[in-house]
Amino acid sequence: MSFPSTRPTGWRAPAPLTLLDWQRRQEAFTRSNLTENMLELSFRNRNWNVAPLVAGQLSSKLLMITESDRLQQARTYSIGANATALAVAATAGSAPREAISSHRPPSPAGLMVFADPIGSDIETYRTTSGETVVIHTPIVAASWSLWDGDQDTHHGIPVTWLRQAHHGDVLPYPPRFCGIWMTFYAPRTGDTIGVDPGQPVAVGPDGTVITAAEAHQADTAFRQNNREHWGPLSWHNELVLPEGELFGTSQPGTPQHWAATVYTVWQVMEQTGKAQLTETARHALPPAARKKLASKANTQRTRRVGDGAVRVVDLAATARPAARDAERDNAASDGRRTVQWSCRWPVPPYRRNTCQNPYLHHKLGDDALEHHTHREEIMPMSIKGPADKPLRIRGGTTFTFDAPSA
Repeated sequence: MSFPSTRPTGWRAPAPLTLLDWQRRQEAFTRSNLTENMLELSFRNRNWNVAPLVAGQLSSKLLMITESDRLQQARTYSIGANATALAVAATAGSAPREAISSHRPPSPAGLMVFADPIGSDIETYRTTSGETVVIHTPIVAASWSLWDGDQDTHHGIPVTWLRQAHHGDVLPYPPRFCGIWMTFYAPRTGDTIGVDPGQPVAVGPDGTVITAAEAHQADTAFRQNNREHWGPLSWHNELVLPEGELFGTSQPGTPQHWAATVYTVWQVMEQTGKAQLTETARHALPPAARKKLASKANTQRTRRVGDGAVRVVDLAATARPAARDAERDNAASDGRRTVQWSCRWPVPPYRRNTCQNPYLHHKLGDDALEHHTHREEIMPMSIKGPADKPLRIRGGTTFTFDAPSA
């Protein structure tokens, strides 16, 4: 059997208030036996990055409990297309250069859903018939929580957490380790765009190909039969960012690269004053709807999930790029160019180390940064050069002429 060539897919992001129901359903699905079975299969296939070692064996139950708790406590964020594009373009230029800090996330626990994928996982499989199939899995959401010394025990039982190193070795996290724990999610097949029914979207454990039509049919049937345990997102991968370490370089299509993009979104959200780039709107359910959900949770003795609000984040109107300036998600960002006063030119997003107190730095000579700090900021795409000069872009020069005034 021949398959159409695979290709990256887009996805259909949910309306902001829909995320509250998605968060509740994802938390319930994460606590189900289905998730536990999925994690056990991942452990057997060594398809994991973070795992607990409890009483001499890997515990999928503990891993699913930690993710369920993270989703229950999470604040929910909907990231618009322009803000997503800025973070993707800035990360393509370079990963964050500052030391990883647990103070960067906008909340201790969160669930962030993006208007566009922040990257794709590209995996190559060999089928039972001997064919090679390449699967593109878009990454569209991420959850996080802070990792501290409390992870070393679970209900009084010592826990050793393991990670897979780049060279394949399994290494333990040191005691009292601190960092940021991230989980990355892919969409369900029904929420992707531009997928041919016969396109492969997965390969089963037995080496058989699962097409988009088959996956969509199975997902629809499961959703109808398990309305209370249907997760709208697919748990894909996870990692832990160590407190105080640097990102370094990372390859696109890896959890490290997706984590750098999420971290960049946090940086952009935190910029204020003249450097402010984003606007945040808080969307909440009406009081009657919140009261109904609380009553349902009490009646069914289920857990209350989230705080009933979604933070919708996107670039402010003054920071949004014009369509004619340049592609917003330029994957080949080459940083700031040399000034050419004979023309104008587009500058991709770049990172700038900004002094928080120039008076202390320059006037009082605090070069050792003992009494003030520097902070990394993201500068958006812009057009540089004199307004009366032609715009020089890749592939040619655009000349602009103004009609003389009467």
